[in-house]
Amino acid sequence: MKPVLLLLFVSTNYLFAQPELEKANLAYTSRSYGSEKNKANKSQINLAIKYYLSANRNKSTLQASKGILKSYYFYGKYAVDDVEEKKKIFNNAVELGERFILKYPNSPGVRYWYLVNLGSWAEVYGVIAAARSGFADTMKVHSEKIIELDYEYKDGGGYFMLGVVHLRAPYVPFFLSWPDKIKAEKLLESATLTGNNTLPQKFNYAKALYKNNKKVKAKKLLEEVINFTPIGDNKVEEWDQIIEAKKYYDSIKE
Repeated sequence: MKPVLLLLFVSTNYLFAQPELEKANLAYTSRSYGSEKNKANKSQINLAIKYYLSANRNKSTLQASKGILKSYYFYGKYAVDDVEEKKKIFNNAVELGERFILKYPNSPGVRYWYLVNLGSWAEVYGVIAAARSGFADTMKVHSEKIIELDYEYKDGGGYFMLGVVHLRAPYVPFFLSWPDKIKAEKLLESATLTGNNTLPQKFNYAKALYKNNKKVKAKKLLEEVINFTPIGDNKVEEWDQIIEAKKYYDSIKE
């Protein structure tokens, strides 16, 4: 292909991708439209996925790649109830995430949204499948890399992910000996002190505190989560944290 024609082809694809990205971003921002607490309406998130995929096909970009991963996560987590469908969604998202990391190795965002999908993959497949896949070690490696690349990304997202895996992964001598509940507490505290103190950070920090026998402080944080009023773009995600925090709070009542 001649240089002029090649330049025209690339430029046309780039211009075509921009409106697709704009449509995708708008649909993603509107993802909570028509939701019922933590149950999302599929309409807007389906549009977001459609436009992010289209933008990525026409002009692969970092923004489109991150958009695909975060949209698949939202769709699988909040818009779908069927377990087998969830498995397909998170399988696809994890595979895409691995490819995007190879393409954008210095993007904390790609690694972060890959881990979010990987965590959801582990939830739907269960503890045994997660252990066989080396899930905990993968979470640890990429969380540490996010901290190295940009510790402030997603309000301390690297600290949060690493803290959660220390909190949830079982300690197994000679097999998985690094999970540490004290480290989990410190990492989750660091996340709460970096950027905005989000509901997932508060909730998981509260669980770490409780496991380390700091029950008064843990319950106070849980009450803050439970009494929060969801607003804005994150309503579905926030409602999910409120509901889960209430369940946890009720389970530890003495």
